[in-house]
Amino acid sequence: MKINRAALIASSLLLIFVSICVLLVFKYVASEKQRDLQNWQDRLGVIAESQKRSIDSDLLKQLELFQTLASNPLVQIYFSEIGPRDAADLTEVQSGQLHHLKNLLNATARSSALLTPVKPVSNNKAQEINDGLALVNKNRILLATRYFPVDDAKVEKIVTQVLQQKKSIISDIYNEPDGQPRFMVAVPVRAVQAMTASDLRGVIVAVINPEKSLYKITTRHWLTTFSDETILAVKHANVVTYISPLESPYALFHQQSADNSNLATVYAVNHPGGFALKRDYKNKKVLVTSRLINDTDWILVQKINTSEALRESVSHQRFILIILLLAIFFITVSFVAIWRNATSLRLQKITDRLAARTELLNAIGDSITDYIFLLDSNQKLVLVNQALCLFMETRTDDVKGKALNHLYDTDTAKRLLEIRHHKDIKNREIRLEINGRRYDYHVTVVALRYKKYQQSHLYVLHDITDLKDTQGRHNRMMEAIIQTLVRLTDIHDPYCAHHSERTREVAVAIAEVMNLPKEKMNALSMAALLANVGKLSVPAEILTSVETLTPEASSILHKSNQYSVEILQGLEFEGPVVEFVKQKNEYLDGSGYPEGLSGESIYQESRILAVANAFVAMSSSRAYRPGKAIKEVLELLFEQADSHYDRQVVAALLYAAESRPGWKDWQQVK
Repeated sequence: MKINRAALIASSLLLIFVSICVLLVFKYVASEKQRDLQNWQDRLGVIAESQKRSIDSDLLKQLELFQTLASNPLVQIYFSEIGPRDAADLTEVQSGQLHHLKNLLNATARSSALLTPVKPVSNNKAQEINDGLALVNKNRILLATRYFPVDDAKVEKIVTQVLQQKKSIISDIYNEPDGQPRFMVAVPVRAVQAMTASDLRGVIVAVINPEKSLYKITTRHWLTTFSDETILAVKHANVVTYISPLESPYALFHQQSADNSNLATVYAVNHPGGFALKRDYKNKKVLVTSRLINDTDWILVQKINTSEALRESVSHQRFILIILLLAIFFITVSFVAIWRNATSLRLQKITDRLAARTELLNAIGDSITDYIFLLDSNQKLVLVNQALCLFMETRTDDVKGKALNHLYDTDTAKRLLEIRHHKDIKNREIRLEINGRRYDYHVTVVALRYKKYQQSHLYVLHDITDLKDTQGRHNRMMEAIIQTLVRLTDIHDPYCAHHSERTREVAVAIAEVMNLPKEKMNALSMAALLANVGKLSVPAEILTSVETLTPEASSILHKSNQYSVEILQGLEFEGPVVEFVKQKNEYLDGSGYPEGLSGESIYQESRILAVANAFVAMSSSRAYRPGKAIKEVLELLFEQADSHYDRQVVAALLYAAESRPGWKDWQQVK
């Protein structure tokens, strides 16, 4: 015991030490990781803000250039006077203005990196290059640079939006049929000396290739990092679309479902300005933040792989864990060495003490009057106590190492072996026939888990034959008392003869339909049989009166249920039988008696008993009235369902009545 106590104390101290070390290490590692995450939130935020400012600046430069063009009086005059006319109808001055406007449009295209020359719409042909500038009114394209996509429906759509919203619009980046990305900038053109901002004459539309400037911003890398990536994305409906180049093999305009909240880009478009640890489109863990690009629906996503960002935290964790494991190893080795040195000094004492205890346990086992035997994993007898040997008239040496059927007959041995198939400790009462005599035993089977006795089972048989015989006599006496009470009730109230038996029969039939457990059904059956014994305390002249009862007589009759409870309280039942009887006159709506219970506060068995009792009472004749037909009784019970009676119980009664071949037996003969 001293060695065990010392080993327990040492093990506890070692466990506490290791637990504290592990807790401190992981707390430190978590703080380091949180510090690194905070640092990277700041660093990614700086990078994202820088990229956003660059893109905002590039778009603003384009927008201001086109707005300057839109505010040029020559452009405004063209939309108001020259554009709608045919070239043949132009005056010499207007022709000169048109020529100057073409040069201006060409210069603006050159400034915005759209270097294709300008030519009139009438000579414009479909080209492989779909970009350029155009002057468009609500009806058609008036003037456009070369290769401008004059037949693109997206141009008409953005012109309509600008004229409706009366402001400049930057479209999403979209995919051209030639596989090249494009986006449009559309600026409204007002009339010369317009009095209101809503006096619009047309729209300047620029179709721009983002590869010339915008993508150069998103694809640049920072000198201090290797895995950072800037992405532009946009969300429409339930789809996130990447509108800037991705790493191979993922193509431009790659799409992913917006339902996947673990994706970095999905998180970014749903939480602009947020910061989180997610997985990117390549399913790699990344740190991600995002910013909303001004005047667009574009989201700038800035991310970096966690393998690079959190490399320092991982290195710290690995180093400290190695140090901890080494410390635990040396401490454990020291502990084992000390423990072995201490235990080796007392090993002989422990062996001697164990032998003494074995002899003591054998002596105790032989002194116990219960029958004990131990079976090994091969179902061979390892131990048989003296009491069992004396009972079976054999010796331990004669049966030790042999099968159980050498001690018991084959059938008895088989029944005992079946008990051990259950796990852990099993208790069971079993009746055996031994040497032509009946015996009742309480059998306990313990599955041993010790190394030497793995898969072995210890049997303890306690003889309860006398107890069972006494219990049987008690049960028979109890049944006789109950039957006597029922017969006395029938004699006292001849008009209710066999009422109790019919009530029990109906209640059990309802319980069977409702699949009540056997234990509840037995308690319900007993309650139904004894529910009316309180009538023994009611004067016979009230029970046999052929006239309507007076209020005083009715009050006495109502108290019969209370008398039943008082009579039954002195008896012992399996289950709350007395409570079932006490509640049989309670109604669901609380209008019953004696306590005015309602709903689920009434036992289910009491609700069944109430329906069965009412059914038998209404269908049976009384001194002052004849019994009602069963169908009429069922209809009356359904009318009072949910107020007085449980509708499920009444429905179960109807099912039982319709399913019972002899249901008319429930009707008392008038």
